Amino acid sequence: MFIMGKVLVYVLFTFSAFVCLQAQEDRGVFKIQPLQAEGTNPEETRLLEILIYSYFSDKTDVAILLPDNVPDIWSESHVPSDDISGENAPDYFIETSLYPENDNFVFELVVSDSSSRELSRQTGRYKTMKDIALNIHNIVDAAFEWRSDSGETPLPPDAETIVPEKLFGLWSGDTGIKLIRILPGGKAFAFFASGVNMMLSYKIENNTLIITQISPNNENFYYPLPLPIAKILVKEAEPIQWEFMLYENENLLRGSRTETTVEFEDYEKIVIRHNSISKSEWNRLPR
Repeated sequence: MFIMGKVLVYVLFTFSAFVCLQAQEDRGVFKIQPLQAEGTNPEETRLLEILIYSYFSDKTDVAILLPDNVPDIWSESHVPSDDISGENAPDYFIETSLYPENDNFVFELVVSDSSSRELSRQTGRYKTMKDIALNIHNIVDAAFEWRSDSGETPLPPDAETIVPEKLFGLWSGDTGIKLIRILPGGKAFAFFASGVNMMLSYKIENNTLIITQISPNNENFYYPLPLPIAKILVKEAEPIQWEFMLYENENLLRGSRTETTVEFEDYEKIVIRHNSISKSEWNRLPR
């Protein structure tokens, strides 16, 4: 406990002052909800909560609203949420939770917009509270990655009109997948290099092909990850989703793949990142 307190207090006083709460046109307003913790030491939990506030407050490209029970360290600069209304009402909400699981602590951070649509979810398993404290900066930064991704990919002018019948057949090119077969009726299958297949559904909205995993998670979907990590993803991973537009005379699907990814070290420090976005391309195979 003493070590945990020293780590948090040392890191805490390295931060800059709390950012101004007045929202600007290019800054979103983020409201941090109180940390929801169970089965943990109250003093350690409170120190961790202060550290979370510190890292978010250190971000100068957003306006942060702290909970009403903000620690005394920000008492002069904190504006209660009751005073925030109109154009300064929160655009986004940040929720954090902490609970023990077996011999680990599970820490989760979720960012959602004002309509409760989830934008980012970061989940990590750590051996000690000290490990969480030392990784908070990375967790917070990862939670904001969706902001740099959004709005950077306008609809390309050379995208072709998608007609379902033009998609039927075999495609290839995605990570870990040997080929994909798109069938009539909104169905498709992905055949993995590990020997298993995944059932998919698809729809077309605004000239964008949206393909979603509907098969239950399988350890072989995550090969060549180690089996213990793959088993965690079987429980934790959300369905994979692709969004594509059509190019090159109906022979190329180009877009993004959204999935759950994992980072780990010695099977102990395990960080699960939901809504991880990567570029993806599928190429049509000859009929």
